[in-house]
Amino acid sequence: MREEARLEVDRALLDDMRVALLAELGARAIYPLLARALRDRELAVLLAEYGREEVEQVERLRALMAALGAAPPARSRRREVLAWLLAQTTRCGGRALTLRLCSESERQLARWYRGHAAYLVRVGHLARARECEELALLKQRHAQGLAAWVRE
Repeated sequence: MREEARLEVDRALLDDMRVALLAELGARAIYPLLARALRDRELAVLLAEYGREEVEQVERLRALMAALGAAPPARSRRREVLAWLLAQTTRCGGRALTLRLCSESERQLARWYRGHAAYLVRVGHLARARECEELALLKQRHAQGLAAWVRE
């Protein structure tokens, strides 16, 4: 069955999902760091919640990728280090930049997941397409939540 699933989707989709997974691993790493680093209590609570949701989001994406025939990584040390470095910028006035980057990443991931869903519908993987839509909805909600702290 695993080979059949691999043949039914374009390799480019799995490559795109791997890039999305790396971004999710970065989000999973940065939100708890920001929650501890920021003084704004309301924002810290929001980011801590996002961190908890990212743990589940990563696992859902990994399961989806595995069902489609990929072997997704469980972690990325590079993303963890980069998240730590980015979180450190909040200590020297980089809060606005960091939150903007997080917000833009969330928006971009939502767009990617919608594109993945559209492709999966076209090739007949309706249940997998719904999973991508659910992933997109969480990203959209995160972006909307961050919007209150990001200056346009």
